[in-house]
Amino acid sequence: MTNDCVILASFGLALWSAVIGGVFSAFSEFIMSGLKRAAPASGIEAMQHINKTVLNTSFVLGLMAIAPLSIAMAYHGWMTQQGPVRTGLVTAAAVYVPAVFLMTLFGNVPMNNRLASLDHSSEEAAAYWKFYGRRWTRLNHVRTIGCVLISVSYLVSGSILIATVSEARG
Repeated sequence: MTNDCVILASFGLALWSAVIGGVFSAFSEFIMSGLKRAAPASGIEAMQHINKTVLNTSFVLGLMAIAPLSIAMAYHGWMTQQGPVRTGLVTAAAVYVPAVFLMTLFGNVPMNNRLASLDHSSEEAAAYWKFYGRRWTRLNHVRTIGCVLISVSYLVSGSILIATVSEARG
């Protein structure tokens, strides 16, 4: 992979990570707050529909694709780059995989699946909803921060690489 490709990939991953982080941020800042203020049955039913709908979107595709792409970029950065570019590319994967990808797979998704299995109007669902709203949102904060950090890592790496390539080309 040429440096030009690394630059493009870095900015592309920075942009898509920022988009995903923006969606996570919206959920953390006001969507979950609004859903939690609704009657439990209404909030639960709305979140159940959101969780079903999101599965067939480019959002999920992007969320999942960033993990292997980040790992590939980290490997490439480790093998071919040095200094802050290498550090940024490796850091991006080191943050994204646990804080966003694994948090999604082993934190938010199991909670979504449990919520989906409940009758939105049941007492069990209402009791779980209180826990779900707090815990799911906390986990989502981690995913939001992870997306911001990866986006910054890619922006810095790409910018430094542009300066390095420009200097080398004279």
